[in-house]
Amino acid sequence: MPGGDPYRRKTISFAERHDRQEAADLVDVKAYGTDPAPFELRYEPGHPAADANGYVKHPNVNEFVEMMDMREARRSYEANLNALELAKSMAQRTIDLLR
Repeated sequence: MPGGDPYRRKTISFAERHDRQEAADLVDVKAYGTDPAPFELRYEPGHPAADANGYVKHPNVNEFVEMMDMREARRSYEANLNALELAKSMAQRTIDLLR
């Protein structure tokens, strides 16, 4: 819509906390936010959302950044899964030694 802003990229940050009852480190959402990066302006005078100068604001989402974030999340997940599997394997070996 003319004069309005398009979708703004959302951000999230996490905080670690120790739960004594569970004896584990947990992750909580620390804050939600929006990316303050400027919108991309494109000259499209025929577009219904164009301003008086013919420019249209487009979302400030960068596909390259999103792909890198997705890959980082996947690698972190895989690393945590491998660490969990290793701990499980070590616990099983300990139990086997005690038999």
